[in-house]
Amino acid sequence: MDLSSLDTRIDNTTYKNLRIGFIWASKISLITLTLITIVIWVDFIDKKHNYLLLTTVQFLLQGILFSAGWLFFSHHKTLRHYKIISSIYALLFGITWGSAILHLNNLGHAYVIVEIVGNLLFLVVLLGFYTYRVAVYLATIPILIFTTWYSIEDPRFNLLFAFTKLTITIIILESGRQLLFKWFTTRIKQEHDNKRLLNQLSKLSFTDQLTQINNRRFFDFSINKQIINAKHHQIPLSIILIDIDYFKLFNDSLGHVKGDICLKEVAATISNSLLRNNDTVSRYGGEEFVVLLPNTDINGACKVANRIQQNLAALATPHPCSNINQYITVSQGIATWQANQRPNQLINVADNNLYRAKESGRNQYCAT
Repeated sequence: MDLSSLDTRIDNTTYKNLRIGFIWASKISLITLTLITIVIWVDFIDKKHNYLLLTTVQFLLQGILFSAGWLFFSHHKTLRHYKIISSIYALLFGITWGSAILHLNNLGHAYVIVEIVGNLLFLVVLLGFYTYRVAVYLATIPILIFTTWYSIEDPRFNLLFAFTKLTITIIILESGRQLLFKWFTTRIKQEHDNKRLLNQLSKLSFTDQLTQINNRRFFDFSINKQIINAKHHQIPLSIILIDIDYFKLFNDSLGHVKGDICLKEVAATISNSLLRNNDTVSRYGGEEFVVLLPNTDINGACKVANRIQQNLAALATPHPCSNINQYITVSQGIATWQANQRPNQLINVADNNLYRAKESGRNQYCAT
């Protein structure tokens, strides 16, 4: 489970939403350009107008830009320097639409279309780019400049009206962007907290509370998964069942507090003896531990068992009641998975080998 920092999660999701917003804005823009082109050609089909062909060429180039943007963001689901690319595309979006509005204004009585297009674009930019403030303003500023200039040039409106409209538009855009972004970050934070909580709960359910290594539940889950993997990829799989020698005598002599400390030390020593990330140790029950060794044959498992013995010897935890050694020792039973062998059958083989190790004098490992 990915538990990256909240800032990283917000940054990654910002581009994900921004990417979707660019694709959506490009689609809306292409549809809008097509409809406007049809409208102005129907409107001016019987009239000669110098700006009609120029406007059509402008729309064609703009359509190519939006199509390229659509394809680019559809194929780039991750983008390392997305802020730079997004800023460039947002600026091109704003400039081309601002230029389109200027051409529509030059057509004459197309002011109604200009007003509709301007309002539509502000809505598209707000809903599509709100996760990245720079993109919002790079896209809207050129459009605002051209629409404000259009309002100033329109004889129906005075200068005060044009700037009042500009101010209100900016306030609405920023208020809407902040509201949407607050909702966005709150949603991401809730998702992040929920995943972190689920991870903690999952970790608790798979962790032995005394030794802080994996518990029996984890092993039962993992061995089934690893057997499926070994069967699918035709690779070996080994387990080591480990029992602390004369642990009951240790507990009875020194008490349960010392016994718990001993269990923790042995668990840590076994864990430190595993050199690969995918090798795991679990507390199997009481003073028993089980090591799961994916992609490991019997020889490799024996090397791990030998390393565990050496590390425990180096730890040299005194055992005043042991009949075989003055320090804590373990007996180990090793088994390697055979074709079509079920988990309980593999464990039984390891358990039998553990019994043989004990019968042979303890402080050793047996393998078949």
